[in-house]
Amino acid sequence: MRFAIAGGGVAGLAAGLAVARAGHTAVVVERDDVNAQDGPQGAFDVVRKGIPHFQQPHTFLPRGRKVLRELAPDVIDTMLDAGAEEQDLAAKLKTRQPGDEDLVYLWVRRPMVEWALRRAAAAEPGVSLVPGRQITCLVPGASGFHLDNGEEIRADVVVDALGRYRCPPGWPRAKAEPTDCGSIYYCRYFELTPQAEHLAGPWLLNPRGDLGYMGFNTFRGDNRTFAVIFIVPTADRELRVLKDNNAWMAAARVCPPLDLMTSPDHARPITDVMPMGGLANIDRTRGSGVPGLVPVGDALCHTNPMFAYGLSFALVHAQALARASAHTTPEDVTEAYLADVGPEARERHTFALEFDAARNAAWSGTKLDVSRRDGCYPLFAFGPALAAAPHDDHVLRRIVGRIGLLDRVSVFDTDSDLHDRIERIWPQLTRTPAGPPREELLQIITGALVSS
Repeated sequence: MRFAIAGGGVAGLAAGLAVARAGHTAVVVERDDVNAQDGPQGAFDVVRKGIPHFQQPHTFLPRGRKVLRELAPDVIDTMLDAGAEEQDLAAKLKTRQPGDEDLVYLWVRRPMVEWALRRAAAAEPGVSLVPGRQITCLVPGASGFHLDNGEEIRADVVVDALGRYRCPPGWPRAKAEPTDCGSIYYCRYFELTPQAEHLAGPWLLNPRGDLGYMGFNTFRGDNRTFAVIFIVPTADRELRVLKDNNAWMAAARVCPPLDLMTSPDHARPITDVMPMGGLANIDRTRGSGVPGLVPVGDALCHTNPMFAYGLSFALVHAQALARASAHTTPEDVTEAYLADVGPEARERHTFALEFDAARNAAWSGTKLDVSRRDGCYPLFAFGPALAAAPHDDHVLRRIVGRIGLLDRVSVFDTDSDLHDRIERIWPQLTRTPAGPPREELLQIITGALVSS
């Protein structure tokens, strides 16, 4: 089969690589003028107007790493050689068992992921990359698309890898109602100083905190970098001052352990604060109804970026597309593919909706009991479960399976023994405030603005 792939981000490049290695050919068209580079040095200077979140943190979940190991192990090796790092959470287990080899996160920034995939795709005999061209419309019958230079790309199957943002006029997509995540993200990247190392602590992955009215999360990157994100309710307009570098740093200084992580002795900032808003959960897994048109990545379904499903699902979808193309005719690829990936994407979309609703309610002042499964279950299955994981092997495996996409949601939800363990461990843990009360924090950050 011949595939015409609209969009050359992670989803489009992975799809092209997957179908080519399954014996097909692919043309990948990207609107931004980006080309394959031998080395990663320029990966972070690439201008990606079509991907506003290009520089934002993208966690490489264990499922994504596992799929990429199966699909293109050379791409992972390329990233590791260029400074990506693996974190084996099985090292925290008291005893190992089969399957624990998958409990591994790959820490790498999005520009390097795209660089490694593009480099591999450019070297793949069955893949042609067409940068700097916009798609104007679909050929009737989804047998290809037209480009802005008048060229027509013909194919047996068209892949929609155009992401969550703009599509060409009239581009067919499944109708869907977006649900606002209710949050704005304020991210800043840092690089460790020569004498520093990533903080070790009681947390399962990286430091995170909930202040009761907002929260923060942290992500490791490649080459001794890390990101810190403040997560602020969309409705809290006063806290939007965190978009200012000085206000942001003032907030970090009063939220442990961010005070240590962002101190001059530990790390130096390498970006300004990068806001990201307009975030929504959208499910298009029912399909557009156009045979031969296949949505992958965020074009199929996207959720609150705090769950970091994007990179991993893009790879899962690429692998499923290659699988569908091996067993069906071009006319049946779309149906087979959607039957494969749709159920899991829908359940994760539902999971995100339930979590967002619960967290937004908590941050608006609603008192919720997170200590018991029959209290606020979406928050119980996240915060207390993460906190309990380092103290119990079974909890660790189940929570990594849940947040790392290794398990279906029901594996966690139907495990009553797991819930019992979390309920026993949670009250025994020492919990300290993640930061000051809201009014105190506002005084601190507005004071930083005045003094600057």
